Amino acid sequence: MLVPSRIVSDAALHFYRMPWEAAIWPQMIFQISAAPLHAIGFPDAANVESWALGAMLAWFAWRIIRANSLSAAWSAFWVCGLCVGIYPVVWHVTGGAHAMGDLAMAAAIVAFVERDRLLAATPPASYAALVSILLLSAASSKVSLVPVCVIMLCLSAGSVLRATPRNSARRVMLSFLTPWVVLYCPIMLWTWIHSGSPFGPMLAGVFGPSIYVESWIHQTFQLAREINRPPLYVTGYYALVGYSPLVWLGAAGAVFGAKVPHATCTVLGLLFVLQCILIYLLLPHDARFLGGIPFGLAIIFASHALPRFRNFRIHARNMAVACTLLLLPWVAMQLYYATQFFPVALGFEKRAFYERYVALFDDYIELDAILAKDSVLLTDARLSSVYAPRPIFFDPLDVPPGKSVAFISLQPDGEGTPSPIDGFRLGEVIYANPRAVGTTFRTPGRNPDIRRLQVIQLHRE
Repeated sequence: MLVPSRIVSDAALHFYRMPWEAAIWPQMIFQISAAPLHAIGFPDAANVESWALGAMLAWFAWRIIRANSLSAAWSAFWVCGLCVGIYPVVWHVTGGAHAMGDLAMAAAIVAFVERDRLLAATPPASYAALVSILLLSAASSKVSLVPVCVIMLCLSAGSVLRATPRNSARRVMLSFLTPWVVLYCPIMLWTWIHSGSPFGPMLAGVFGPSIYVESWIHQTFQLAREINRPPLYVTGYYALVGYSPLVWLGAAGAVFGAKVPHATCTVLGLLFVLQCILIYLLLPHDARFLGGIPFGLAIIFASHALPRFRNFRIHARNMAVACTLLLLPWVAMQLYYATQFFPVALGFEKRAFYERYVALFDDYIELDAILAKDSVLLTDARLSSVYAPRPIFFDPLDVPPGKSVAFISLQPDGEGTPSPIDGFRLGEVIYANPRAVGTTFRTPGRNPDIRRLQVIQLHRE
């Protein structure tokens, strides 16, 4: 994880232009919180934290569905549907905010639907604070969820304020706003001061002068969209493999087959459609950008399914067939994917695992003996910084002054020398490997991408 490692090495919070995803600081809250784990020497502990949040999502779903359905088999059926597939086994065990955001968004949707019951049991101000913190957590996991979270916050505030006596309305409004003002606005303001936009490279130039060149931002975002926009059938395939069909059936059921007020069902459906439109127009075509919305909708359907759907659970044969068709194939996919991790998890291998799945691992070991201790690395490639022997930067303007700089060039075999770098001139090649492992894949059976590696000494102009 680049962000926490930079915080630890800098002993401060510094703004870096690249990678541009990490420059959107309002969505880096989880990564910032992992800095203490890096400082004490456990950088992989964030993966365990992410896994624990994913487990909490399953436990939350169990408690909600079980409390409403009164059937252990029905509850277990739907909870298993949330847990199987490639998405949770990949994204809920990475050192990122996916599990946190999914849990927060799912809980926020449940709180939105169950607001009448919650308001009958808790003070309006407490409910307001709960919903606000959940939506804030979801928004801080992916900036693309901010529009949906803000809409849900406004709808929740409106419904609560309408049912709240006038003398308590101010406290309720403060409860809705305070978490965002205290926890979200400062990081937005800090990002705005250092980059010219509250969201770093996003909306650059809208709020005034930006450190990012507008043409560069447009080209970068356009390239990212083009690379991550496969044909529709490919997107559908990954959505099918990533999630059990129960998730999508539950999402549709929450809108069309749940015993929930029609207005609430309409709002849920519109929020889902809105996020799909954002993904189609602005984001990579990947279902993970839906966040926890499908999970929350599936929990709502499982908890409030109409009687004709609930009666399905009575017949054991129906349940067995459904498990065979909707769960077991996705469990098999998970096991097939996870088999590559069994040797390292059981302690049978370590170095060999790193060599297979960490790009440039052997080269990093060689470079550690060659590079000066106070040197830094610069690259224009997409590299993991966790195992790099020296601090690594992705933009020449981010390189700290007074440091010896070496440039990592990864190119397909047969291509020429690297392009000129602003502010530097290329020096001698200090390390080369014509068969370096440039990109690794954890897709079983997929071979790594082999590149020609050159590490070139840079001299400031």
